Amino acid sequence: MRSLPVLAPIALMFSVLNPLLAQQTSWPDPVANDVVPYATGGLSHGPLLGAVTDHSIRVWVRTRKPTKFTVLYGTTLPLDDKSSSVSGIARKATDQTGVVELNKLAPNTRYYYAVSIDGVLPDLRPEISDQWPSFRTLPNQTSFVDAAHNPRGLFNVKFAIGHCASQDPDRSGGMYTSTPAYDMIRRHHADEAMFAVVNGDVIYEELRNGKLDGVRDNYKLYFSRGRSFASLFRSMPALFTFDDHDVGWDIHGCGQVGLGAGRHLIRDVGLRAYEEFLSWANYRGPQSGRIRFGRGRVEAGGNVLFDPQADFTTLNPSQVSTIHLGNYTRSKKLGRRKSAPKNAGVYGLTKVIDATHLEFTPKARADESLPYSIGTHHYYDWKIANCHFFALDTRGERSNRNPKDRADPKLFILSEPQEKWLLDGVRSTDAEFVFLISPDPWVIYHTAAHVGGDDKDDKGDGFPSFLAQRERLIAALDALDKPVLIFTGDVHASASIRITDNIWELMCGPLGSTGHPLATMGNPPTGGRWSSMGRDVTIRWVAGFPNNLHYEKIRNTYYGIVQVNNILKVAAPDGGYQYSAYAQPQVVVRWHDGYTGRLVYAESITTGDVLPR
Repeated sequence: MRSLPVLAPIALMFSVLNPLLAQQTSWPDPVANDVVPYATGGLSHGPLLGAVTDHSIRVWVRTRKPTKFTVLYGTTLPLDDKSSSVSGIARKATDQTGVVELNKLAPNTRYYYAVSIDGVLPDLRPEISDQWPSFRTLPNQTSFVDAAHNPRGLFNVKFAIGHCASQDPDRSGGMYTSTPAYDMIRRHHADEAMFAVVNGDVIYEELRNGKLDGVRDNYKLYFSRGRSFASLFRSMPALFTFDDHDVGWDIHGCGQVGLGAGRHLIRDVGLRAYEEFLSWANYRGPQSGRIRFGRGRVEAGGNVLFDPQADFTTLNPSQVSTIHLGNYTRSKKLGRRKSAPKNAGVYGLTKVIDATHLEFTPKARADESLPYSIGTHHYYDWKIANCHFFALDTRGERSNRNPKDRADPKLFILSEPQEKWLLDGVRSTDAEFVFLISPDPWVIYHTAAHVGGDDKDDKGDGFPSFLAQRERLIAALDALDKPVLIFTGDVHASASIRITDNIWELMCGPLGSTGHPLATMGNPPTGGRWSSMGRDVTIRWVAGFPNNLHYEKIRNTYYGIVQVNNILKVAAPDGGYQYSAYAQPQVVVRWHDGYTGRLVYAESITTGDVLPR
């Protein structure tokens, strides 16, 4: 790590910044001018935090121009030229976004941090009266170990979770475009939650113009308009998944090799911006790669893609999802393009031949030069204490749907590699609790009733339209003999459903989007037994928005706080503290009102609730 040779202390910088901030009473449009109201000193967006561990954390920024930036950090204030630091570059190729990782941090320790650009420290406080931003690293097995009462070194785990955070002023919040749920998490749970998960639909379709820059503009709009989002993740580490709106409207068939042209070919353009603005915050595994773009040549009846500008030898086949020939994006204004390339569709990678040639399947239909993208896996996992988390990709690798036969065994919402990764992971883990983060629901439907569709017919978003795989996965998860908590999204609602004795679906939201009425959830009861496409489940609680209320008038928002109780802090004989581990650890899932932070409902699940199979 490098220290800056000359840098004024933060206290001195504040004496310069505060009068300037106080004089600024109105601000230009945040997208057109690429600024946010409270960012100065070369920053346009951020900083944001992600991928926290017991020894590291990532810091993301977006600058007004391509430039070098430095993150200073330490356990005390002020930060100055003697503080630890690490530098990064915000590059033009990534829309002036940049990420650095702070390493060799102490576990369970609070650090303050600042960003320097050209020797200037921006004021990072959301409000002048707020404390200077900081973060806490995760504990590890040494943090609360007690030889007699907690020999495993367990500790309590707490996190926030929610989904669907539209900030469209016309449809999703009126004057509250900066969703209050993020503010409630920050105000009431900043010292409680170790991290927060936004489970899909972080952005929606505003400003998209059919190009990558349009998707980037959408992120900049949400990061600028959403002051509560920026304020929360400036001090609380984030993790993300993506769903349909993040990529751009409902997409089916991204992972179905052999499928022809369709809007599923927008996937990789949307996900490139997702990598630049969000997925940097996620943990990575051996399956994690980078999306590649290019323009190549194929021949009729052949199965070789030739790109003289490529270097396919650096491609790891195990990190490839599917290849999209004729990939594109679109906007609602532009609609579908008039004509797709003759070979447009979804292809599988067979092998890398050399630097400029790769082999794919099925064969090309015509001689053609066309754009292509090579997708990668966006699912990932992480483990904290006795909790193992698996974040799924339920959009980018699915097959097309078949509404006439949802039990068709050829249908899948998780690709074969992802299903194997998931099942291998849950079967081999020694964790006592398994958490699945699924952007799409497992038993709750997502109908189109709120816009006039059938109130009993799942429109294909979630697992109820992929029944063969759903039932196969439920059987495997139920056999684990440990609690499995599946946190889902997509539907703008909150619910607690017991799928089996050992498996729960928990929906915590929406964070900002207009609420969906019961009909959009398939008209489940607000409590009791219910059949989800042939599977009987128990509805424990649901935020039951009545069907007589138009969804654009449903302003209710919710978020979840999850607390895993592993140990109890008690007095020690010597006057200090000792930590006593529970024989049966407990998970408490709490639903809070997004406008007030008040508790609405809670569910308790312990290891003792499991029924052995």
